[in-house]
Amino acid sequence: MTTETNQKLRRTTLSLVFLTIFLDLVGFGLFIPILANVARSFDATAAQAAALSTWFSIGTLLASLILGRLSDRVGRRKILILTISLSAAAQLATGFAQTYLFLVACRFVAGLASGNIAVAQAAIADITVPKERGRSMIIIGLAFGFGFAIGPALGGLVARFFPENFLMVLGITAASLNVLNLLAVQSKLPETNHKFPSPSIKAAVDEVKQAQLESATSGEKRPVAEDLKRLVSEKGFVALLTMQFIQMFGFVGVETIMPIALQDAYGLDNKHIFDLFTYMGLTIILANGLLARPLLKKFGEFKTLNLGQILVMGSIAAIPFFAPNTKAITLILIVMATGSALFNPALSALVSRLAPSDIQGFALGANQSLASTARILGPVCMGFLYQTLYGASSLYVSSAILLIATLFSIAGMWGIRQKLKLEGNL
Repeated sequence: MTTETNQKLRRTTLSLVFLTIFLDLVGFGLFIPILANVARSFDATAAQAAALSTWFSIGTLLASLILGRLSDRVGRRKILILTISLSAAAQLATGFAQTYLFLVACRFVAGLASGNIAVAQAAIADITVPKERGRSMIIIGLAFGFGFAIGPALGGLVARFFPENFLMVLGITAASLNVLNLLAVQSKLPETNHKFPSPSIKAAVDEVKQAQLESATSGEKRPVAEDLKRLVSEKGFVALLTMQFIQMFGFVGVETIMPIALQDAYGLDNKHIFDLFTYMGLTIILANGLLARPLLKKFGEFKTLNLGQILVMGSIAAIPFFAPNTKAITLILIVMATGSALFNPALSALVSRLAPSDIQGFALGANQSLASTARILGPVCMGFLYQTLYGASSLYVSSAILLIATLFSIAGMWGIRQKLKLEGNL
């Protein structure tokens, strides 16, 4: 089989992986803008409503630790089919929820299903030679961006046409997308695991396996504790991880309680909340494509990172300040989304550059684990603050938390920049 044929098979498989993640994220995005307010309609407190995201993140973290390794044993395709089916059931059940505890159970199961992102990444790695893997992994970011933008937009249409029973219709819509996803995976996606690849893609997988063997180092494996000790000794890397944790903690927490604040402080209904989340998703896509790359190229990661932090921090503080001006909140959230689009790629690039090259995978895995922990803790803490500190005004505290991250960044970046300059990497 020719290399050109292998490349065509890879592109087809990558497209199916993109579709899998995209449809999953569209279904997830359908619920994001309104679940907290739905929970409050079941007599949940603001803290309990915000905790829905925590339960989802706990499910995702647990599944991510298990599913990737399980797919090494039984195959990527089987795990994807299982998790998509589980997601369909969880989304449908969410639409028919009548109590807060049942809603918590639905979101936890949905979180378990979303742990298949690790499996999707493994499928991409199976069919992509090492030097092209970074570019191929971009499709996961694109799927996230488009999914989060289109999900709320579709949810807004449901809220307009089915105002009385929109939650049920959202559940049916999300489950239907999962069923379409399931049909596509069952009929089109080949097994990519190098132990038992589908005949149609075996040559392409074998080519990747050979490239990996040729590029593999013969170094001796070290204990995990030794690698962890090396990471902790890298002050620049630790500074970045600390900053990211604070930033993720604050941003995800604010994102979780934002629907509650928009309803309480601005008097917005579900339709308008969906619209605002749609604007944010579209802004992130546009800012990633049109703004982040030029700024990174011209000003570098450090200045772009700090600009993104300042935009996010300022916009969060502005949410309660401008209430209940509905025109102002649209601009504020667009600024917040722009800041997020600048911050994330700049930070990811710095984390990759400062991680020791021979334990890059371990370092990036540690980074993701810390980010997952922030996603779990942030909603709970911000929900508690919202409940106890006069509602939307608690966002001033959230902004202050992000200010700490920004000041920490500005102070700590100087030393990191000097280190990179000495190494000739800046």
